Amino acid sequence: MFISLVLHAQHSPAIFIKWAPASLAAGKVTIGSEFNFKRKNSIELFIGIPVSTTRDFEYDGKKNDMHFKAFSILGGYRRYLGKKPSSGFYFEPFVKYLKHEGSGILESNLTGEIARFNTITNYESFGAGLQLGIQFIIAKRVSLDLFFLGPEANSAKFTSSSTDIANNLPWTFVQAHEAEDEIKDATKEIPLIGDKIEVTVNQNKKTVYTKYEGFLPGVRVGASIGIRF
Repeated sequence: MFISLVLHAQHSPAIFIKWAPASLAAGKVTIGSEFNFKRKNSIELFIGIPVSTTRDFEYDGKKNDMHFKAFSILGGYRRYLGKKPSSGFYFEPFVKYLKHEGSGILESNLTGEIARFNTITNYESFGAGLQLGIQFIIAKRVSLDLFFLGPEANSAKFTSSSTDIANNLPWTFVQAHEAEDEIKDATKEIPLIGDKIEVTVNQNKKTVYTKYEGFLPGVRVGASIGIRF
């Protein structure tokens, strides 16, 4: 595929190297290329390189720091609707893979005692969608790409574990039940799948586990800036 792209690119100067800055918030640096092999047709490839980032996360009324990092890869076939090459409105069917990891300490209270949940999350998905957007070419060298609507369908798997490390004392039955209720209340706020997430408790390990596996809809939005070669 790459040999074919290079051969096509030799017949057109429209090769863009791009960067999507908003992806830093998700824990990755996303860079990519657009190969305009025909006047109104391009192929895109974006790769998200994991970079750890820290964000505030509210749990049980308290603010906590969570650390995130992600890896992604996206490939798409783009068709421009205007008369100019690599410019104007476009639609782009795409496929993508995403792996996202998180970790941090969430503070809470169980039956009036302090609990500190060492929390680890893992998310992985394969998906496909249709991106709508518009690209501007500035001074014939700089591209500004706004992908404003990209509905997608994903096959996703999410798991998490939250272990109380505040002390070495075992949980009572009441504490285990309260910890389970807290996690259930938190997951219920997740749109569409909140009530489908499985929540289990291991009282001896002082750990609450969550799991979801199945269909997950989404919308891809954002922007990238690039240089034309």
